Amino acid sequence: MLPEKSVTYNEREKYMTLGDHLDELRQRLIKGVILVSIFTAVSLFFGSEIHSYFISPYQKALGDPEAKFYQIKLMAPFLIYLKTAFLLSVLIAFPFLFYILWGFVAPALDEQTERYGIFIVLFSTMLFWSGVVLCWFTVFENFLRIFLVTWMPDGVDAKLPIDEYYDLFFNLHLVFGISFQLPVILVLFGRLGIIKTSFLLRRWREIVIGLAVFSAVFSPGPDVISMLMLFGPLLILFSVSLILMKILERKDEI
Repeated sequence: MLPEKSVTYNEREKYMTLGDHLDELRQRLIKGVILVSIFTAVSLFFGSEIHSYFISPYQKALGDPEAKFYQIKLMAPFLIYLKTAFLLSVLIAFPFLFYILWGFVAPALDEQTERYGIFIVLFSTMLFWSGVVLCWFTVFENFLRIFLVTWMPDGVDAKLPIDEYYDLFFNLHLVFGISFQLPVILVLFGRLGIIKTSFLLRRWREIVIGLAVFSAVFSPGPDVISMLMLFGPLLILFSVSLILMKILERKDEI
């Protein structure tokens, strides 16, 4: 009697119903929630140290190492610790969450693209953190300095409510981190056959204008310099995306 051949995941994928797919997605989401919960608990334990580090751009912008915030809402400090711990845990767990979701999407891709899963996760993580680091070192502190020092009228105390500061902090860093996922999104769309480099090259003017509008809307300040801090990297990443997509398309033709 011949031994039974092992059934690969892709073969089982053919016989999975919609309910099976939803159940698999639910299990993967549960794993993601557990992972984020663990990182959140660890972040809460080091909440005071994390807070001291996160407020350093505010203190540097004001030129005062002892600069304080206003507390408007009674529960604001407590909620800030929870929100900070949660959002920080999402940032740290990003590559793991992406890998978990990648396992759900990968069977829909061709075998060659599926084998590049680890590389895509690492590349995506590198891009995400590059955006976050760029915002931290070149954008966020300058954004605070513009509005709290440069454009501050006389007779106004340059202080922020603690909850508003953290809203700005996480929103801006997330915008830069997510914006830097542009190459990953375009390459994946290319592998799925949704979009081709020929289409992007024909529409490059509209795409550049779209990137400029996106940068103007989501850049941290109303000045041109803040817009260019986001538009410049996005334009470079778009060019890199075209090169990667073209290389993969040529490999498919061979």
